[in-house]
Amino acid sequence: MPMIQLTAPSGALTDQGRAEVQRELARALLRWEGAPDTAFFRAQAWSHLTEPPARAQTTAEDDLPRFRVDVTVPEGALSDRRKSGLVEDATDA
Repeated sequence: MPMIQLTAPSGALTDQGRAEVQRELARALLRWEGAPDTAFFRAQAWSHLTEPPARAQTTAEDDLPRFRVDVTVPEGALSDRRKSGLVEDATDA
């Protein structure tokens, strides 16, 4: 089953933004996997959101919020071209 794990600092997303980004990431994953756009496949694409407390992540340079997207798919499900497309769509989301 395809899964996306989004990590975003607490407070960085609105309630609406939280729901929209999770669904958009799941749709992008299904699209790049080549899955049909059906209720069955949409129900299989899990999207998890973790919101660690503000300041739980930092860099040596600044305290700007950083977002991390981890994707889990069956081995071989995404070619290099499809991975690149998914990375681009996830970054846009």
